[in-house]
Amino acid sequence: MKLPVSEHRLANGLRVVLSPDASIPVAALALYYDVGSRNEEKGRSGFAHLFEHMMFQGSANVGKAQHFAHIQGCGGQANATTSEDRTNYYATLPSNQLALGLWLEADRMRSLQVTPENFENQRQTVMEERRERVDDAPYGEAMVKLCELSWQCWSYGHPVIGYWDDLEACTYDEVVDFHGRFYRPNNAVLALAGDFEPEATLALIEDYFGDIAAGPRPPAPDVEDPRRHDNRREVVSDGLARLPVIFINHQAPGFGHRDFFAWEVLETALLRGPSSRAHRRFVVDEQLAIQVSGGFDARRGPGLFSFTGVASSPEGLEPIRAAWLEELERAAKEPLSQQEWGKVLARAKAAAVYSLEGVLGRAMQLGRATLYVDEPEWENRYLERLAKVRPEDVQRVASEWLQDGHVSLEVHPK
Repeated sequence: MKLPVSEHRLANGLRVVLSPDASIPVAALALYYDVGSRNEEKGRSGFAHLFEHMMFQGSANVGKAQHFAHIQGCGGQANATTSEDRTNYYATLPSNQLALGLWLEADRMRSLQVTPENFENQRQTVMEERRERVDDAPYGEAMVKLCELSWQCWSYGHPVIGYWDDLEACTYDEVVDFHGRFYRPNNAVLALAGDFEPEATLALIEDYFGDIAAGPRPPAPDVEDPRRHDNRREVVSDGLARLPVIFINHQAPGFGHRDFFAWEVLETALLRGPSSRAHRRFVVDEQLAIQVSGGFDARRGPGLFSFTGVASSPEGLEPIRAAWLEELERAAKEPLSQQEWGKVLARAKAAAVYSLEGVLGRAMQLGRATLYVDEPEWENRYLERLAKVRPEDVQRVASEWLQDGHVSLEVHPK
């Protein structure tokens, strides 16, 4: 499945990626801003996520919370997410309403209404969200601790949702400055997929976005994370947890690394599906865990290879740790069998194809690839590059990266 892809750049620096498909009368847009929690400064964590909320508080021609109302009123859906590496805003619309979605995004890029009242309201909303997801959630504090343990650099070593003290201390003026620095057309990628005519749509984008002023590009954050050669283990108790869990993280390379596709194969072999090595050994054959999960967390900077095992008793965590490290050693020493190799590649290929079934998935994948590795055609080359991976490549990355230097965090119910 090869997507039609064309890339354009407006005079103000906005990058536009188009992938038309007239098979159904639906279109999707995904606007990626080059700002995530990795761009935050120490003492000011949580700004990127807070600003995701602020972007729905109204603009020059759109009232507070009316962005959702306009999209939903014509049968569409919209939302946004923030990660360490980016903030994205997306919508799926009937194709005859795509102009509405574009106009809404342009209006808030140009003229967001950041008022003291809106700022305080959304700051309280984000603090309540933190209570829900971290302070009052099973394993919530443990996930923050795991983030801090896994990274030596600040950029990735703090939670996307931010620290409580930082959210309490942030001010209205700082949020206004944040918008001015990061929410500029030359710091964004707009990706569209679905039923539209490319030339007419590009003219519409030029009309809506073309006169928005560019700004200086923010400096790239420091994401350097020295290779870890020691093992670090910590144990915490959690009064909200009901079952003991062990988290194990290894360092891994990032999204654009030459071995990215070997890591995709390794992740699939070890952790994807009921026939994966981890599920078969831990859950079915030896019944060491009642659930396992994890995978290759590829980022724009360095990444992680993670494993999570849920046990029925605290005494079961150490056998899970030992067995996981055995599986990593096995992956380095033994090539996948021919039968397993065929199964793993088939599952990885299927996952890649299924991710592009919907127009929203396509728009988001195109936007991410353009922002992360400056390659709009990345998805079209995925299967070709995956097919070039060999069993010895998988062994090599397991040997080079996964034989030492990991962190583990045990969470015990109180």
